[in-house]
Amino acid sequence: MFNFLFKRRIEKNIPPSIRELIFYLENKEIPAFLVGGSLRSILLNKTPSDWDLAVQTSLEELEKIFRETKGLGRKFGTLLVRWQGEMLEVSCLQKNNIEEDLQRRDFTINALAWNPQKGLLDPLDARSDLRKKIIRSAGEPGERFQEDPLRILRFFRFQSQLDFKGEKNTFRAIKPALLESVAPERIAAEMDRLLIGTAVERALEGMLASGVLETIIPEFKPLLSVPGAAGHTLRTVAAIKPRADLRWAALLHDIAKGHTFSPGEKPLFPGHEKLGSQLGAQILARLRLSKARREKINTLIRWHMFDMDPRLSDAALRRFIKKTGPENVMDLIELRRADIIGTTKQFHRAGPTVKAYRNRIRELLEGDSVFSHQDLAVNGNDLMEYFNLEEGPEVGELLDRAFHWIQENPENNTREKILKYLEKQKKDPPD
Repeated sequence: MFNFLFKRRIEKNIPPSIRELIFYLENKEIPAFLVGGSLRSILLNKTPSDWDLAVQTSLEELEKIFRETKGLGRKFGTLLVRWQGEMLEVSCLQKNNIEEDLQRRDFTINALAWNPQKGLLDPLDARSDLRKKIIRSAGEPGERFQEDPLRILRFFRFQSQLDFKGEKNTFRAIKPALLESVAPERIAAEMDRLLIGTAVERALEGMLASGVLETIIPEFKPLLSVPGAAGHTLRTVAAIKPRADLRWAALLHDIAKGHTFSPGEKPLFPGHEKLGSQLGAQILARLRLSKARREKINTLIRWHMFDMDPRLSDAALRRFIKKTGPENVMDLIELRRADIIGTTKQFHRAGPTVKAYRNRIRELLEGDSVFSHQDLAVNGNDLMEYFNLEEGPEVGELLDRAFHWIQENPENNTREKILKYLEKQKKDPPD
């Protein structure tokens, strides 16, 4: 009965284009199977995010068949091929047949295959582990991790994404040092997926317990000597919105507390946000995140200790927005909200003050406030023409003076008022 229901569920959810691709390849006498994550998602009643195929042929043969291909991972026998307007991942079987290939997959829940003739192939009883919500190695875990050490991170990533437990023998086989041979880009890509999972705190706890986290981020180790700091960090990650850059910022926001720890009745961490942004820059550069992402995350780390007082003046809030960037300020508020939850363990404690401060900032962002020189009603050319100046430092000084004046008086941001103000300042400079 269950096999019939699984069969119906799978056949109902596979797109016609995937069926047609399988038939197309089999007409060329190339056995083709839908494999892995898409089948896992269907069996969990989730919508697959992509469709991966395994074929019993060579990369060279695939390149002859498809006009457009991209070398996704030639080392692992994988290509992206264009089929009916979309790019699909197609892998060549590493073994002689699909059954043998499935035995060598990373985890049982991914050791699934399907095609119209053979139906669902499940040699390692993946359906049982899906029901039990367990991540278990396909075969001897030490061998699987040796074959591709990135599977160590995938072990935790699937726990985070699926909210599954890691099987004990698989966990015990983890040797963090194996990850030292993995390309930084691959580690970063896995961490991006892991961090946005619904059970990220569970996954990170496992990474801490196994030594994996301090292996891929050695800068994390000093934090472990600060009582409660690691737990606070993990709770902050779990509390923040599931966007990769926000969760990276939450993971690294207190990275320097181990270096700045001043013990006492009330422990202090002077300057940890400034040093933290420097350490964050090193970590994210080493993992090869893009420059734009590094700058975003490090800005959040650098300013996460801002004064979140909704009673501050508009001018003070505008200065804060300018300092951090209008594009970052709402994310900083979100990081502070998560930081409060990570400290208090109570969502309601982060409510009223955060809401009031966020509303003040939103009003300023949506209004006519000035946050940079570009927002002024005049530019350097206007000043050079009006005051008959050559390009040089005096123009910059005048722009700065206008900017600070308008921050305090945004209603005066017109060309005429700014020029009159600067003219008066030049005639009667302040003491």
